[in-house]
Amino acid sequence: MSLDRSSAFSHAGSGAGANASRCRRCGILVGHGEHCDFCQQRPTGYVDPPGEYVGRHHTEWIATLDQLLLQGDTDAAEFLLVRLVDATEAESLLDGVPPFERHFSRLGQIARSRGDDKLSRDLRRRFKQCSQRAPAAKRETG
Repeated sequence: MSLDRSSAFSHAGSGAGANASRCRRCGILVGHGEHCDFCQQRPTGYVDPPGEYVGRHHTEWIATLDQLLLQGDTDAAEFLLVRLVDATEAESLLDGVPPFERHFSRLGQIARSRGDDKLSRDLRRRFKQCSQRAPAAKRETG
């Protein structure tokens, strides 16, 4: 199944972030143009290493998430956060560092606002397990 990321992150917003431009391929905020520098040079078959989503470290997506949430596009924010939680979890387990809690907590907030208590509980459990396994992974590789 091919995912059209331009439609997953496109929306008509209003307010301060309405003029924010996003890469038509990956959806990250860009200053100008239709594509970010990475997507202009990225080969089609590129596979993200742990900790990255669409060629960018999971922390590079924070500004894009902020804009999505400011514009009220919680569907696109949730879509992105699910992938960022996977990226931070993979990075944590590979590098033996604690996972980036902000992605887990933001996705949990969206889940609770929608009344999805199961997802919220699953995220807390997943974060706790990942936090406990990360130091063990570092000891095994270090």
